[in-house]
Amino acid sequence: MKRVLLIMAIFMATVTGVSAKGGLTVKERLTSEQDTIVVKMANGAKLILQLQNIEQLKAFQNYSLDSLMRELNKYVDQVDQMENTTTGNKDLTVTFNTDKATDGKSEQITVTVQEKDKKTGQVKKESHEIRINKSFKIDVEVEEDGNDTKVDVNIPNKAQRDSARTAYKDAHYKASKFNFDVDLGYNSLLSNDYMPVTEVPDLRTLGSRYVSLNLHLNNQIGGRKSPFYIVSGFEFAFNNFMFDDNIVVSEVDKVTIFTELPDRNFEKSKLTYSSVNIPIMPMFKFKREGGKDGFVIGAGGFAGYRLGSHTKLKYEEGGKTEKDKTRDSFNLSDFQYGLEGVIGYGSLNLFVKYNMNDLFKDNRGPQANVISFGLRLLN
Repeated sequence: MKRVLLIMAIFMATVTGVSAKGGLTVKERLTSEQDTIVVKMANGAKLILQLQNIEQLKAFQNYSLDSLMRELNKYVDQVDQMENTTTGNKDLTVTFNTDKATDGKSEQITVTVQEKDKKTGQVKKESHEIRINKSFKIDVEVEEDGNDTKVDVNIPNKAQRDSARTAYKDAHYKASKFNFDVDLGYNSLLSNDYMPVTEVPDLRTLGSRYVSLNLHLNNQIGGRKSPFYIVSGFEFAFNNFMFDDNIVVSEVDKVTIFTELPDRNFEKSKLTYSSVNIPIMPMFKFKREGGKDGFVIGAGGFAGYRLGSHTKLKYEEGGKTEKDKTRDSFNLSDFQYGLEGVIGYGSLNLFVKYNMNDLFKDNRGPQANVISFGLRLLN
């Protein structure tokens, strides 16, 4: 059994173009029905490979079989122990380390051995089923007759491999999945007639950032191949409004006002609030050839609640940097609701979010609505 597995390792080194020690000699004989490759090794052993067509041989380059060749030697003792303690069908599962895999993922190879003796007792036949990553299978039959070893390799064609992958996905299909993504963008303020707000000082664009940490539940409607989803979940949003001038936010007679201090030079003056929101968004996610993400578009609504708010002033005084932070509601609306949408292609997705509620409570501050826009990452 050990010799058979070592021959398989040498075979994989040959067909994947990996150099092996021992001075191998390779001859190829082509017939109308099959391709035959004869490998002669330095110790006089001979390995005959019979393939239905050259495409089966080329198919090896699509799989990281070189990692199997490198690691297989480590498990020969386990194979011998399995053979000595088990009769009939024998299974061995080998798991490679993640950091040694070429694609960054661990590979799992399962070898199933069935030994069959012919009536003459001179020829011993073994059937090997090798499964790589649960979705790709190679069948190997080995016949030993004296000093000759014959290996028949049955490699699935592309249609069979695609069918196996599809069957695997169908068996592990889940209609609802959570995913984590992040919205990074900017805030602006609009009046009820969608015009810039005059009662609020001008905002510093790069400082008026919007950040949202999203745990989205994607519910696929109509089966695994359907592009239609309903997206819900939780969004933890942080809205920052940084002012261009030396602005102080305060409350006078229960009304929030913005006062400019011309004799001060603030390095930073901003109003910030955080909220938790629940979206309900119908979305279409189309796939490209090969299963990669394609065109994405979605639009829906959200509702949420303000968690906290504060102002922050940063300035120089007496040669030192001072930071004043004041926590208060500043008459900001507690309940949030509005519209949001996403559009994108592949890994590039853009979002826009419009708060239909006023930023401040009725008659407690300027009439203004928040609009946020930017990139959605890790989607």
